[in-house]
Amino acid sequence: MRQTTTPLPQLIYPRVIHLRRRLREQVYLPFEENKDAAEPNVKIFVGPIHKNYINWEEAISESYEAIAVGDSFSPASITSDGVKEFPWTQRWFRVDVQVARSSACYIDDESKGLDRMQTDGEACHEYCLHFLAHGEFTVYTNEGNVWCGIDPCHSHIPLSGLLQRDNEKQGMESCTLWLDGGQWQTGFWFGLQPPTDELGFRILKFQLQTKNSVVNEVYHDLSMLIEWVEHMYEKEGISLNTENGYYEPLEVVPPLLRRVLHLLNLSCDCYDQTQCLTDLKEKLRSIYQDCTTSESYMQICLVGHAHMDLVWLWPERVTYKKIIHSYSNVLQLMNKYPQFTFTMSQPPLYFHIREKQPDLAARIEEKVKGGQWEFTGALEVEADTQIPVGEGLIRCILYGQERIKAIRGSVSDTVWIPDVFGYSQCLPQIFYLAEIPNFFTTKILWSTITKFPHNSFVWTGPDGESEVLAHLGVAGYSGKVSLKEVIIGGRNYKQADVHNEVLCPSGYGDGGGGPSEDQIERSLRLQTSFAGDLSPACKWGTSDSFFKRLASVKDELPIYRGELFLEYHRAVHTTQSDFKKNLRNCERALQTREAMRVISANYTPLNMRENWERYLFALFHDATPGSSIHSVYKELNAELTLLAERQFQSAFDEWPRQSEENTVTIVNPLAWKRHGIVEIPEELYSKDNSGQYLCATSEEAFYPIQVVCGRAYSCIKMQGLTATPFITNHSKRPKLSLPRNSMTATPTSLGNGIVHAEFDPYGQVKTISIRGKPLLISKHDTASFTLHRDHPEAFDAWDMDHHIVWMKQDAISSPVSLQVIANGPVLAMLQSMPISIGENGSTLVIQYSLHSQQHCLSVKCIVDWKECHKALRFQIPTSYCGDVARFGGPFNFVDRAQTPSRQKEEAQWEVPASRWASILDGSLTDGLSIVTESKYGFRAKQGILSLTLLRSPTVPDPKADQGSHTIEFAIARHQNMFCNTADNVPTAAMADELFTPFVVLPSQSCKAVTVPPITFATLGSVVPSWVLPSYSTTSFCVRLHETAGAASNIAFSVRSNACVQTINFNEKVLSVLERASRRDGENYYEMEVSAYKIVTLRILFDSINE
Repeated sequence: MRQTTTPLPQLIYPRVIHLRRRLREQVYLPFEENKDAAEPNVKIFVGPIHKNYINWEEAISESYEAIAVGDSFSPASITSDGVKEFPWTQRWFRVDVQVARSSACYIDDESKGLDRMQTDGEACHEYCLHFLAHGEFTVYTNEGNVWCGIDPCHSHIPLSGLLQRDNEKQGMESCTLWLDGGQWQTGFWFGLQPPTDELGFRILKFQLQTKNSVVNEVYHDLSMLIEWVEHMYEKEGISLNTENGYYEPLEVVPPLLRRVLHLLNLSCDCYDQTQCLTDLKEKLRSIYQDCTTSESYMQICLVGHAHMDLVWLWPERVTYKKIIHSYSNVLQLMNKYPQFTFTMSQPPLYFHIREKQPDLAARIEEKVKGGQWEFTGALEVEADTQIPVGEGLIRCILYGQERIKAIRGSVSDTVWIPDVFGYSQCLPQIFYLAEIPNFFTTKILWSTITKFPHNSFVWTGPDGESEVLAHLGVAGYSGKVSLKEVIIGGRNYKQADVHNEVLCPSGYGDGGGGPSEDQIERSLRLQTSFAGDLSPACKWGTSDSFFKRLASVKDELPIYRGELFLEYHRAVHTTQSDFKKNLRNCERALQTREAMRVISANYTPLNMRENWERYLFALFHDATPGSSIHSVYKELNAELTLLAERQFQSAFDEWPRQSEENTVTIVNPLAWKRHGIVEIPEELYSKDNSGQYLCATSEEAFYPIQVVCGRAYSCIKMQGLTATPFITNHSKRPKLSLPRNSMTATPTSLGNGIVHAEFDPYGQVKTISIRGKPLLISKHDTASFTLHRDHPEAFDAWDMDHHIVWMKQDAISSPVSLQVIANGPVLAMLQSMPISIGENGSTLVIQYSLHSQQHCLSVKCIVDWKECHKALRFQIPTSYCGDVARFGGPFNFVDRAQTPSRQKEEAQWEVPASRWASILDGSLTDGLSIVTESKYGFRAKQGILSLTLLRSPTVPDPKADQGSHTIEFAIARHQNMFCNTADNVPTAAMADELFTPFVVLPSQSCKAVTVPPITFATLGSVVPSWVLPSYSTTSFCVRLHETAGAASNIAFSVRSNACVQTINFNEKVLSVLERASRRDGENYYEMEVSAYKIVTLRILFDSINE
């Protein structure tokens, strides 16, 4: 007879683990109705391979052939463009199931000894099909309805409700399933090894099974108690791992743990003696009563989630297969568990479903209306927030909110971007002006050096007025709903002193099928708190309801001001250089098209939805950072190129015409007066006549023309937002409209009377002076190109490890001869021959240039890049020793320490900047700037300012950045203000000034517009970033932002019949400006723009004064 208590309690845990294993094996049992039957219960057939995906209607008409377990149905990979990837193909499978109707009432008594698997006389099992194969699958019914998704995390197809009476076979029930199989296996969630090249994609398991719901329930009861025991073991320092069968004695343990172990031991006795699940279930429930309590301070708000990267380790077309797969699983779970809720973001996902699977979309909409399915996020896509221009982030909200409202009936109150690699400090103001009160993320908790101090906080903008309520999910965005995860979530919540709830998104993302049944079963057992540590109680909810409760303690939460800098993934500002350049070209094209619409006085709201939505798709946080596979960039680069071309063509097509011959109309799409280079169409100049001038007919202004390498250029001056007609002049020399500066070019120097630069024997910048005042380039060193070893320990495309700072060498080790390419009235230019750099045959051509009115030195690098795990940088050592360096943002800027005094500053060895950075003196008014066309990765420490030009990671794209690149940037003096007397612009405007070209309309019948819609007389440190037609009224808007960190006055004029308002991003009126004066038929206005403010002016004409 057994003792009432065991003297060896350390052996109870392994015994209980063994019981759980036995139960797990009994949840799903093979169904064997009749071993002598002529046909198997299930048969599977496979159709042909498709590169272009087909739908169910097309699939059912195809020819199918039998396939068996172990058979291969696809190669594991294909090679395209020299890159090996998954095939990205599709094969449909047909599955025929048939069983005898009487079999649905019981389980064979011989099934592994389970002879007592009934409760209260009711059947406790259901049919399912266990299907495990390489790839991702979506199951369709014989009526063409999406049923569920199949993957290693969701490998059982429920058959309840599908089996129907078979009219051809008496006494039988049957059904036919159709499986849409995708030949890829991507994401971080898989517990299944990917297919090998030797064996390919294979079917690994295919079996009709019965699921015993009672065993499943008891299994989860026991599993949760085991999780509690394991947590207590870990808390007490008791080892779970054994060596040679040794188990550590339980000498001193909490009484409750000893009690629970004893009761679990008795439970094992009971089951081993009786094999009665009902008795075991009752005993386990009694243990729950001993070790759980309804008294819990902390709460976990669970939301089901299936984080979906729009692209990453798969191309876009695969994304839409993944979401149908995952969301069909979610609907299955919602029908089974009415308390279960699910949160999704990113409208493109839903709208694709509505287009391709309207029945599935209708079922989702029903759940949205019923409150089980939450559509949130506010953004069109979960976008990168540091590389896009500010207007891109605004449109991401506006287009996203419009589509979210169309689905749920209201806009979202929460920005949902859990997986973005850092968050610009202008975001609180953007969210505030878009009327979004809440912000959820988790990624900032990945920082490797500095732990972020808060989990719930009020994030304020640098303007001091805007704010957003922020919550950093301590359990990530793909929770497993385990007891350990719940306890850690409660313990790590830093604001638990004033708020007792944590938001926990849970489920397998990226095609992993979303939450699982096991996760929901665990959540049901975590609704009460476990004693011994008082674990938080879990309840399914929504992010909206969570933030409403969090808002009730908003005044007690800490306040944080500044960027959320991620000390990780520092290389994403550089990787995939071509893509970032194409993205910037697309931004420039959208900006130009909308400005030209306003310049032409066409204020009708412009429908550019499709164009904007495709650009916004490219902002996704694994596209813009450069962390996706080769095929993603092959597709997106081509699309962005066409998208930019289409904007310029549309701008031309929309432009008004007039009958004026022999002229060309040139447009300045920026809102300020500027100088710049324009290329003259061939038909307007004579290649044989060197004394030619470009004449602005409306002003009788004359500008010299210079031919360089067979192409004609002129440096012109234009008012902002105008379209000026020009002709070429061959007559005697006219009076020039611009000062004729002294242009000089020698192999060692360049000058234009404003800027003078000298170069060392290696072709590197040695000195630069602007208007006679030198930039403080170090006297002991010159600017240089450097090569760095760049082999991060993890996340190849994402990361740039600390050792890159010192693991470097000069890229140019031999003297370089610069050749004079141009030296004329318009351009002075030097260029090197190809310079060998690196170890794999890479070459670099350096070109320096100045135009006649330029205030900075332009640098162009033509690189044939063949290196592997190297980075190419340009650096300038200076004597500017201020405390901070300044970096451009989507709006405004951010200051970061340039002299590391703490680990936090040293951790910023590579930082993002939106196309410009300045290393400053102590006054913050003077310094040296680098302004780029489309480069975003910088370093500024101890007087050295450097720009990362190229990288060469090999994962996930083995050809990332390989090939030819043209990289443009400029070296300038830092400037805070528009300076009208010197025709100079602030550094924050210089990237647009230099790299947004004048538009030469390709027709001699284009109308001129010499009076701008708005004229800025004074801008100070306020930069106009975008001019656009209003999207709610017949008017236009101008977006501005303050860029020096101090209040600044602006003055401007518009037509006399105009009303000027300030509005938010939703075009709600914030104020109506009072006219300062009126003269010459125009109204003059003055206003102060506070430090860091983003301001939108709306100008309405005639009687439209909303």
